[in-house]
Amino acid sequence: MNALVVYYSKFGNTRRVAEAIAHTLESKGAVRVVSADDLAASDLAGSDLVVMGSPTHRMKLPEGVQSLLRALPGGALQGACVATFDTSYKMSGWLARFTVARKLVRALRRLGGRQVVPPETFHVVEREGPMYEGEIERAKTWAESVWPETSAA
Repeated sequence: MNALVVYYSKFGNTRRVAEAIAHTLESKGAVRVVSADDLAASDLAGSDLVVMGSPTHRMKLPEGVQSLLRALPGGALQGACVATFDTSYKMSGWLARFTVARKLVRALRRLGGRQVVPPETFHVVEREGPMYEGEIERAKTWAESVWPETSAA
């Protein structure tokens, strides 16, 4: 398996989650971690799995992530499995529907990716963090479900 973990991070929390996910996935194959600021369409080539994460900014994707997604060519993820996560402060159940992991997975499916797990949110304290205790461990557990043994090539 070749996995690519892409993240956008303003305060470092999303980067920490991405690195924890990548570390967990390393037991299943080669993994690269790339900041969304540095991602090129060619980085997606040969990836069996793409995991993408972003913070939720005012219930929207940050402009940097929106720009990246618009710049990627159609079909860039054809045949790849995809999973998404976000970081956000804790919200009521009604508002929690507006975190960006769901928006990310829709965008990755439009690029040809096949969603393998439901999007996930990892919580930060207040606006800038740090992460709540246990969230990095929860990210590692979530990562285990992202590439189940039955999907491994």
